[in-house]
Amino acid sequence: MALEEINLIPEDILARRQMRRHLFFWLGCLFISLGLIWGFYFYQSYLLTAKKRRVTALKDMHTSLGAKIDEIRRMQEELNRLRQQQNLLENMTASEPYSHICAKLADLVNESTWLTNLTIDNGKQGEAETNLKLTGFSFSNDELGNFLNRLSLDPMFKAVVLKLATESEMAHWNRNVEGSVKLIQFHIECSLARV
Repeated sequence: MALEEINLIPEDILARRQMRRHLFFWLGCLFISLGLIWGFYFYQSYLLTAKKRRVTALKDMHTSLGAKIDEIRRMQEELNRLRQQQNLLENMTASEPYSHICAKLADLVNESTWLTNLTIDNGKQGEAETNLKLTGFSFSNDELGNFLNRLSLDPMFKAVVLKLATESEMAHWNRNVEGSVKLIQFHIECSLARV
């Protein structure tokens, strides 16, 4: 006796089931392929935006570095300007006060010798010495020698050198006395010691 399968389900229900299975299968394949395509698209766009972000970050870093370099340059220029001012002030304060020099010269000059010109040269920035140039008149060589000796013995004045001493005649400054007076015109150079 042979067994034979008998299908009691109507043919249209079976066709609908088979159609539904095919639709779900192809719909699943479609979603999988769309998911792969969208995934690939988002992965590519993520890589591209990451590169753009790196480029913009580098540009931002470049501009901020440029601004910082400009700021550093400005600060260096300001520091150089302040250093120059400081050097100038140090040179001015390091030199002997002029009033002290004039007072010392007033003590050293005798009654027969007087100064007509006083020049104080602080020198260049690199030089530490201050030079002093004196020009004036004396009634005699002895009085001029006396002034030179007193100037040389004072510790404030170093390397005292008589550069010029010439005899000249000058009209007398007193109106009651007629005639001219013989004077010794001199030029002395020396350097000032740091105190």
